[in-house]
Amino acid sequence: MSTISSAICVHCGTPFRPTPQRGEFCCAGCQFVNHLLHKRGFEEFYNYGERKSPAGNSVFHERDLSWIEEIRENAEASAGATASATMDIQGISCAGCVWLLERVFLEHPGAVSCRVNSTTGTLRVEWTKGACDLAAYAEDVRKFGYLLGPADNSRPPSTRPLARKLGLCGALALNAMLFALPRYLGLNPGDELSRLFDVISLGIATASILIGGGYFFRRAATAIKSGMLHIDLPISLGLIVAYSGSCLAWVNHVHSFAYFDFVSIFTFLMLLGRWMQERAVENNRRRLLAMKLSPGKVGLVRDSGTEEVPAEGLVAGNCFSLGRGAILPVRSRLLGDRALFALNWITGEPAPREFVRGSIVPAGARSLSDGEFRMEALQTWTDSQLAGLMKVESGMTWRNASMQKLISFYLAAVIVIAACGFAAWGLIGGDWIHAAQVLVSVLVVSCPCAIGVALPLLDDIAAARLQNSGIYIREGSLWARLRHVTNILFDKTGTITLETLALANPDALEALAPNEQSILLRLVRSSLHPVAACLRESLLPRGVEPVGGDGDVAEVTGYGLEWTNADGVWRLGRATWAGGSSAGTTTFTLNGCELAAFSFREEIRQGAAEELSALRDGGRGICILSGDDPRRVRKMAADLGLDDAHAFGGLSPEGKADLVKSRWAGNALMIGDGANDSLAFDAALCRGTPSVDTGLLEHKADFYMPGSGLRGLVALFHASRRHGLTTRAVFAFAITYNAAAVTASLAGLMNPLIAAIIMPLSSLASIGIVVLGFRKTTNPT
Repeated sequence: MSTISSAICVHCGTPFRPTPQRGEFCCAGCQFVNHLLHKRGFEEFYNYGERKSPAGNSVFHERDLSWIEEIRENAEASAGATASATMDIQGISCAGCVWLLERVFLEHPGAVSCRVNSTTGTLRVEWTKGACDLAAYAEDVRKFGYLLGPADNSRPPSTRPLARKLGLCGALALNAMLFALPRYLGLNPGDELSRLFDVISLGIATASILIGGGYFFRRAATAIKSGMLHIDLPISLGLIVAYSGSCLAWVNHVHSFAYFDFVSIFTFLMLLGRWMQERAVENNRRRLLAMKLSPGKVGLVRDSGTEEVPAEGLVAGNCFSLGRGAILPVRSRLLGDRALFALNWITGEPAPREFVRGSIVPAGARSLSDGEFRMEALQTWTDSQLAGLMKVESGMTWRNASMQKLISFYLAAVIVIAACGFAAWGLIGGDWIHAAQVLVSVLVVSCPCAIGVALPLLDDIAAARLQNSGIYIREGSLWARLRHVTNILFDKTGTITLETLALANPDALEALAPNEQSILLRLVRSSLHPVAACLRESLLPRGVEPVGGDGDVAEVTGYGLEWTNADGVWRLGRATWAGGSSAGTTTFTLNGCELAAFSFREEIRQGAAEELSALRDGGRGICILSGDDPRRVRKMAADLGLDDAHAFGGLSPEGKADLVKSRWAGNALMIGDGANDSLAFDAALCRGTPSVDTGLLEHKADFYMPGSGLRGLVALFHASRRHGLTTRAVFAFAITYNAAAVTASLAGLMNPLIAAIIMPLSSLASIGIVVLGFRKTTNPT
């Protein structure tokens, strides 16, 4: 397979394809953060030596931090000279991140302490009341790639209760081995001390069943109620049989099939495997803020004035005000003179659109205009298209048909074999006690111990390997579903292309004098317009600082930006308005004299063409599904080596979903970033997103891809293939082991000592298979 990347990002360590404009960094965000770290004396950040996450483009764009003022006020209402608050944080990937977050906070006036918990994705800050600006700190760390959000106390880590059970059952398992060892070493079963040890072993096994076994019993029962067979069912069966059989043996003073220590050790190992399986996806989920996108609040215009109300309460005919950067919750009519809206998130159009008085603006459009303006709602929130797109459906649990059949066959075979062994020893030999021992032994040694430990470890290793390629797994069931994927569907705007426009003529920017670059950054620093965002992303990584001075930057809707200082009037915008001579470009002028003329274009993500070519070579179909103009979609498809039959433009969100259902039902991976991809996400078998800060698709996706490239997708399918091969190898070993162990049990040769030896050995062997399965796996890209 050809090599797609040939350099390692200096900041985050991500492999990427260098370009003449950027040879050391995978994206402009990483370049900017690297510059900022050195400028502020935080070079120690790199001494921690761990892999970092790509910075992304959030470092260039200001965020709404109005929520943090309420947190500060509530915290400072408490008694004492200091106040404290806990917030969620996104972007932690290493110990260096923890160090940096704490150091940055201590540089702010009034800061007392900062404690970061990377496990829960939270930080707790303490400050002197009235002396610390929390919003300034949140804005400061955003520039380093970390996003703060209100603490979400409703989502405790799913692995925390499991970890507690694991710790308790681990202690019980150690004690079980301690009290079982004397008997294995020859202690007479009739001794008084032996009887005491038996009672203690019974108590330990009972505690293990109650603490750890209940976890598997509840999950198995839930699966059965849903009409499914889960791996927890044979685990539960093994625990119940081992415990009940051991109790029967203890009551009848028959020690040849008392498996109390097995119960404790098996429970611990199964919990260990499950904890490993859930830990990887839990950590990746914790990297994201818990926030879910909401329509927020609007200023409802009443006779008595404007009242801030939740957007969900809007009804047709309501007049309301919409602020800068807000998302329009319902289809509305513009009552102001003119306004600029970005539609890329809802329709896929890359360029903003200007609306004039009386125009109908679709729900989901984002206001780019400075200040507030009035709208008239034409529908209620429940009827809004945006309401449907923002639903995060829980959906039905995916049923792995192959696993269902395997478990059914396994359970039937084990139960039939155990029953036949019991009947044979009882009817032919007449020894029903020994027959019971055979029955229990068959059911005990056939427990899926090796599978229960090895497969979760396999998931953990595969997820960790993919992080090196920029892929973060959120759903453990993804591996089984990926094997059915034969088509990969891409949104265009913000998915195949970068979220922001690219500067087509960077030489024009380089030709500006340093003070002119600083003034240009002053103009675009806070603007939401895509052109301003592009220029901001081009200037900041160069180390340009915005010039100071009095006066605010004025944004003239539909024309551009303007700022006045002692030198005169500086403008950035349409040539006919700014005074430039280069028609069709965005010009930067001083007193009507053109200083630079900029051209912009959509930029395909780095390595996208090679990545898509490699995926096609792997036998998978590639298609583009977009709401953008069909001509632009076909043009981009041609640039990526796709013919027109694989390019679908002008699609509504419902059109995308219908197309997925009709043409690629049960075999599609959907990659998208906007609300217009939400319904297609729900229809696809698997889903992934490069967007990690909208609060919508990242919470629906099976995996996410921070950074500026698509290079991880080949690695994802490569890991999926290795995962499948290793899974089959583990099952092959388990079948071989079970055949040998069951044969020994049917022959009457199995006892608790042998079971206690072969169970951990089989687990170690299966772990070795997993490690070897990924040992030679290298990054294919």
